[in-house]
Amino acid sequence: MHKAYNGILTAALIVSIGAALLLGSTHLSLTALLQGNADAWQLAINYRFPRIIVGLIGGAMIGLSGILLQLALRNQLVDASILGIMNGSQFLTLCVIVLFPFLTTSNVFIASVCGIILLIAWRMIMPNQRTTMQLILVGIATAMTFQSLTQLTSEGFGVPLPSLSTVTWSQTWQLLIIFIIGLMLLIVVWPNLKYFALSSEQLRLLKVPENRILYLVLAIVGLWSGAVTGLLGVIFFLGAVLPQISRLMAPNTKSQALFLPTSLWGSLLLINSDTIARTIVAPTELPTSAVLLAISGPLFILMLIRGGRRHA
Repeated sequence: MHKAYNGILTAALIVSIGAALLLGSTHLSLTALLQGNADAWQLAINYRFPRIIVGLIGGAMIGLSGILLQLALRNQLVDASILGIMNGSQFLTLCVIVLFPFLTTSNVFIASVCGIILLIAWRMIMPNQRTTMQLILVGIATAMTFQSLTQLTSEGFGVPLPSLSTVTWSQTWQLLIIFIIGLMLLIVVWPNLKYFALSSEQLRLLKVPENRILYLVLAIVGLWSGAVTGLLGVIFFLGAVLPQISRLMAPNTKSQALFLPTSLWGSLLLINSDTIARTIVAPTELPTSAVLLAISGPLFILMLIRGGRRHA
């Protein structure tokens, strides 16, 4: 069953990649590509391929970050955007670029470091005993504060905010490197993820170093969520919604078995949202993050209605 489910998602993703390559404000012809048309290949290489790669990797990073954070915090209604980490990393990255303009081309690396710092600092500052609703309310207030500071700084210093429409190959390579680093860390921590199914009290009795495992997981989440923010901007709620979609499609499945479908769902939604943003009112291009929010926002509301009372 799981293999068939993942196979369907993979097939849908392949079709979506093909559509993303051919569709846009300027449609590409598959025949022209196959015949080696220079103009068609220049458009594909310079503009379409970077966006497709970012959609593929970035969507997977959002999904994996969401399920890792939910697993580590034992809370199925949170993600890096809800905790304010994405907005915070965007603001700190903008501040670094304003102070050191020569680092502008390294914005993805900078944002990933900011994400790690903010998420670990959040864990150290935030008291352990907080209900789900308290976490969400504090996180959203933090996110809105950072968002206002980001807007003021961006407009005040004339620094544009990140967007998928301006992605470059340099940024794409940065994202790929960060993705690989995160995967290496995930491989290290993978055998220990099963311990989060137990309570902290049980882990203390078993003498499992929960904090050490938790901070490594938070480092991965901060690394990935910060990098995606540095490239795409803040993607609200998507990291919280993607694991829930996977759980809905494969109920009674252990969290670690949901990592692959969650990453596939992330890639699928991000690539298709970008295609919609480029084509729905072409030649005008809509923000991909806005299209994603139009999808993830209502789904998150349904999550709150369905599960908020249970997790509070």
